[in-house]
Order: sequence, then structure tokens, then C-alpha cells
Amino acid sequence: MLMPFELLSPTGLDEAVRKLAELGDACKVMAGGTDVLVSMHGGNLRPDYIMDIKGIRELQEPPSFDSSGLRIPALATHDEVEHIPEVGQFYTALRDGVSRVGSVQTRTRGTIGGNICNAVPSGESLGPLLALDATLTIYGMEGPRTVAFGDFFLGAKRTVLKTGELVTAIQLPPPIPRFGSAYTKFVRRRAMDLALLGVTVCIGLEADGTCGHVRIALTTAAATVIRAREAEAYLAGKRPEAAALAEAGRLASGEASPRSSWRAPAEYRHALIETLVPRTAEKALERLKGRETI
Repeated sequence: MLMPFELLSPTGLDEAVRKLAELGDACKVMAGGTDVLVSMHGGNLRPDYIMDIKGIRELQEPPSFDSSGLRIPALATHDEVEHIPEVGQFYTALRDGVSRVGSVQTRTRGTIGGNICNAVPSGESLGPLLALDATLTIYGMEGPRTVAFGDFFLGAKRTVLKTGELVTAIQLPPPIPRFGSAYTKFVRRRAMDLALLGVTVCIGLEADGTCGHVRIALTTAAATVIRAREAEAYLAGKRPEAAALAEAGRLASGEASPRSSWRAPAEYRHALIETLVPRTAEKALERLKGRETI
């Protein structure tokens, strides 16, 4: 049963941020509602106000792709993001991630902006967006500002958003030649479940076949999504052969600090990283074979 609350439905961005700044913690933002309403039904969230931002005009723009890359509005649902042509062509790790969010019903209702702002360590879109060098556009009382995706998260369910601010868009950089990306979500069973671990690998190959651009992101491996920078640095300049990928997995495992929980001990998650990094890298490399971009 939901506790009583007042529903706010602003139609303009300035109107929304003014009201958010005025109400502060008493108001909770709702986009798709797939997290907010569940938390309210469970009694974990009892806001005095709910702001439904679906009707804000400025947030209803379609995705756009040009020489600066791909811009995705924060209100795009997971299903909509999965079916953006450029996501399937150039940013395949993101397609992998959004296609693994919850159920079909959740993906057609939940938004990518909500998934980001919820800031849970297991979020399926977080690893792909971090590895793909995304940036976020944030709008508040002082106007818009841009934040690198990796700088957005302060910890589990904690972000740099100030009172009265909203994430309005996600920007992905333009695709690069000979580039492949993949995301692996590991779960215990073939059903809807939170990820025990998530691994994203992006690899761009140089003309001589060595690794140039390398990004490895891990979810459910720390308090928030992280980059495995030692593993990235190790692969740079090397041919992506089995031994090198295996060593990258070992290094990435050493960089992680997963916690033990009833779902899995930390030791198991460390072992998963060591296994899944090379496996996900091989998937990314397979996708770039015979193509200039992917």
C-alpha cells in the first residue's frame, strides 16, 4: 500500500528544477517509476511529493546522431535505447546492457536516466556507459553543466546531483575505426535477476593489430561502477591474444573490491572477473572482425 503523497507534473524544465530546489528531500523524481514505485510499495521510500517528469517538453526530444556522437535523452526507455540503430551499430555494449534490464515490461517503462540516477552498483547500463566514455548533461537552477560519467557516482545510490538538478541527456563520443564492445551480465539462473557481476570491454585495434583504445568497466565489483585501469594499461600496445587477455582478467580482479553478500561471497566475484574479462573481450573482438566500425 502506498502512503499518501502529492503528485507534481511539470511541463517545463525550469518549472521542474525550481520546484525541486524548493521542496528538497521531500520530493522524489519519477521517470519510468520502475524503481520509485517498487520502493514506495515496500515501505522503503515515503516522500511527501512525487514529481513525474515524463511531461517535460525539453526532455521529449528524440535521440540524435551526428559528428559529435550520439545524444540520448534521459527519458528514453531501455527498449527505445536498445533499438536506436546507431546503438546496435556502434555502441553494442550499451545494447547488451539495456537488453538485460529486468523484464520486457520493465524495459518498455523504465528509463536510462532513471537507471543511472538510481546509482545501484549492479545497474546494467552503467558499465557500458562508463567504458564508452559517456558524459551526462545535468540541468539545475544555474543552467546546464556536463559531467563525465565516471565522476557522477559517489558511492552506492549516491551521485553528484545537487538539490534541484536533473539529468537531461547522455552523450556518447563519435565511433572510432576498428572498434568493438561487449557487456556480460552474470546471474545465477536464467531468469530476471540482479547481476552478480557485470563486465564491459571496449577494444579499438591499431593498424598493426595491437590494442589501442582499451576500456574495461566492472559493476557489482565495488561500491559503484569502476574502471580496471591497470588491466587497460596492460593490454594497450599488445596483441589481444589469449594469454594477454587472461592476464588482463587477473589484473582486473585485483583492482576490484567486491563485497560478500547472501548472493555471492567476494572470492567468487573475484574469480568471475578473472574469467569474464577475457570472455567479454573475445566477444568485443569478434564483433569488430571484418568491419571498420561497430
